[in-house]
Amino acid sequence: MAVAATALSMALAGCTIALPAPQPAVTSRPTAAASYAAPTIQAGHDAAAVAAKNMTFDAGATLSPNVAVGFASVLDQPGQSADGPQLPPAWKLVKNNVAGETQYSNAAGCAAAYWVTANQGPLIAAGDDRASTENLMKYLIPSVVPEALQESSLPWSSEAGRKAPSISFLAYRTKAAAGVPASMVWGRLLGTAGTGLVVSLSCPTDALLARTTPELMAKLAVAPPTS
Repeated sequence: MAVAATALSMALAGCTIALPAPQPAVTSRPTAAASYAAPTIQAGHDAAAVAAKNMTFDAGATLSPNVAVGFASVLDQPGQSADGPQLPPAWKLVKNNVAGETQYSNAAGCAAAYWVTANQGPLIAAGDDRASTENLMKYLIPSVVPEALQESSLPWSSEAGRKAPSISFLAYRTKAAAGVPASMVWGRLLGTAGTGLVVSLSCPTDALLARTTPELMAKLAVAPPTS
């Protein structure tokens, strides 16, 4: 399968982040074998046990083949003050699952988004989720080098906002500059599951990005598959 062109791109902190999307086959070329792989439930596979452990890069192989993984979010739900009363939602939903992308914004001028991508075969290094994730980040941000990627994590839970195991990601941070917000991009390519996961956050200043990142992670999670 040829690397697909983009269905979505966004400028973030001076970098263009382009998310892969499927393209129709080129009729002038020989017809390749179908790349679709049906979900496979492995005999004896214990999805609950997988969900109960940290989804490290090595653990990616414990997922069922081609069973998609997605996000769980409570970003637009009300908060709770220390003395009990509910607080208005800190995040406003801007776009809901349009071409796999969901966007939020907050009153401080920060923008958050997450995507789920599929058909990432050309980026997958078989049996090596870390290398696959480096390939995904390189595809999204062509100027990135592996040394600039930092290992990070998101909660690994079907219920965002609760204490849970973690799922490993690679992250890339860009500092604020004149006319350019501070930003962070997190990516994970689950080779066995055939799913790419991307999260982005941008804020007007570096300090605001640092303060907002844990607030985002407290309301966003990656939901383990149930099969």
